[in-house]
Formats: sequence, structure tokens, C-alpha cells
Amino acid sequence: AMFQRLVAQLNAQGHRCWVPKLRPIDGRRGIHDLACKLKQYVDEQLGPDEPFALVGFSMGCIVSRQYLQVLEGARRVPAFFAISGPHEGTLLAYLYFGKGARDMRPGSALLTHLKMTEDRLSQVALHVYWTSLDLTILPARSCDWRLAADRLNSQALLHRFMPADRKVCADIVQR
Repeated sequence: AMFQRLVAQLNAQGHRCWVPKLRPIDGRRGIHDLACKLKQYVDEQLGPDEPFALVGFSMGCIVSRQYLQVLEGARRVPAFFAISGPHEGTLLAYLYFGKGARDMRPGSALLTHLKMTEDRLSQVALHVYWTSLDLTILPARSCDWRLAADRLNSQALLHRFMPADRKVCADIVQR
């Protein structure tokens, strides 16, 4: 439901869209587990070589980066749109259980490895969308991934509104 506006706008422009439902949604088995499921989903829907643009939201950005950087998804993804992803971690992850929450804590082994392998994204156009008013990703600046040349602070009122934010959707559709 969060992606309904974006999917409708992209479909209207002639794009095919998929919105995988990766389980468990709380990431209790870890980010890598979800990234493997994303890879399997993509390969089943598109085949092993068809290029596609990737959009991630929140924890989905870190799952997407694991897919791109560790599972070699970057070889087929020309553009990655990261919406409110905790690229530097979030302090709220200390309040949740499970491996996925531990993976999203600032300074975690997974986030450190992603930081060290960012060069694997050199051929991927990176677009970042964040809100300085985010109360889910703490600090909010963790979403402002400096590696991306294109970064937009939409100033949406809440984290959960970001995938449907008019500015975010318009920019993704335009790109």
C-alpha cells in the first residue's frame, strides 16, 4: 500500500513494477537472508540477466544494498532509488530484537562491510530521498547517503509517508 502512488505513476509511464513481500518483514533472520530472497524473487520475475531499476524503502534500502554489493546485483541494476534508508544505521534498532535489527545498528558488521564495498556501486546511478523530520531513522541524517550524487530532502512529516511523498514520486518517475 505504501508504494501504491509510485507504482501507479510508473505504470502510467509504461514501466513494469514489482513489489516483493519478503518474509519475515521484521528481518529477524537478518538482512542477508532478505537479500537472498530478493535475489531469488528478481531472478524468478525477470530472469538472471535482465536489467532493472531498484527502489528500496527503509530497511529495504539496506536489503537492496546487500543484494547490490554482496550478491552482485549491481551488475544488472543501472539505478538505485533509496528512500529513507538507514545507511549509517538507526538508534531505534537497539529497541528491536532479531538479527536484522542488530544489522541496522550504527557501526554493525553488516553496515561496516557495506561501507567498505561501496566501490561496487560505481556503475549504479544512486538517488537518495530522505526527510530531516524522520523520527524512525535516528539520526535522520543517516538517510542522507553522501555517496549518492542526487539527494532530496523532501521534509515529509513522517518516515512512513516517504514512499508516497509527491516530491519523491515525481523525482523517481522523472528519472
